[in-house]
Amino acid sequence: MRRLLAYFVLSLSLGLALPALAQVQAPVEPSQPAQPAAFAQTQNSSPMFAAPVAVPSQVTPHALALRARWVTVPGWSIASFLTAHTQLNDGWSVGMEYLYRRAGFDVVLSVDYSWLEAASGNFLGKGNAAATETHFTRFDKLSSLSFDASLIGHWNLTSWLELRVGAGLGIGYVFGNIYQITNNSGCTDENAGDSTKCYPKNVGPIEKTDSATIDRLNAAGCPGDNDTLDTPTSPCQRSTQTYPFNPRVVPVLNTLIGLRFKLQDHVYWHLDGGWRLVGFYVGGGPEFRF
Repeated sequence: MRRLLAYFVLSLSLGLALPALAQVQAPVEPSQPAQPAAFAQTQNSSPMFAAPVAVPSQVTPHALALRARWVTVPGWSIASFLTAHTQLNDGWSVGMEYLYRRAGFDVVLSVDYSWLEAASGNFLGKGNAAATETHFTRFDKLSSLSFDASLIGHWNLTSWLELRVGAGLGIGYVFGNIYQITNNSGCTDENAGDSTKCYPKNVGPIEKTDSATIDRLNAAGCPGDNDTLDTPTSPCQRSTQTYPFNPRVVPVLNTLIGLRFKLQDHVYWHLDGGWRLVGFYVGGGPEFRF
């Protein structure tokens, strides 16, 4: 009887203890909050690195440009005024420009040095008497330093190319000398351009302007460089000072047509042609924007 009672008490104790022990050994994990489907999709599709933000370039209206040009005075351009003449084929110039850029045009201030030594030879004005008014003309280190202000319009042809057209006025100073002597060897309209047939008798025929020829011309110089002493009966070499504004000051007319190529936001390249000071030019150079 005692054994039966003890067995009953033990069974009742285990029945009460086992459910409590199961609750302690296997706790229920807390549930995770459900994430919205849209949030999960956005999180999975976002790139690892964000794309860089483009910063617009800051460019002021101010720019500087450099240029180099070939300068020419072709014979056909002066043939309407001269029966006999030479021409300039190997002139050149270098310059620097300041540009103030506007929406449709540029204000351009430029300084320019030009080498303008044309070929020496005979010159005769149209309608003048060849026998008495043909002159052998020698150019000696002729050059000019000049300044001009221009308005240059520009139009976009593409996002990287502009058409430029404009003009301006300025003033220049002439360096070097131009020497003349009257020919008196029986010049005619037919031979006025040939210095081996039309020449000053006291100098003799002139085939080329070398150092020996220059010495002969200098030996026949006018006393005191007095140009009134140079006559067909008594030729003598003298320097000419027939500039529009003495001493040696000349007006400058500048015309331009060209293209401007964009290399990047701050660097452009010009290709230009036109007429400036005394002749035609073709050239180009870089432009730097700030």
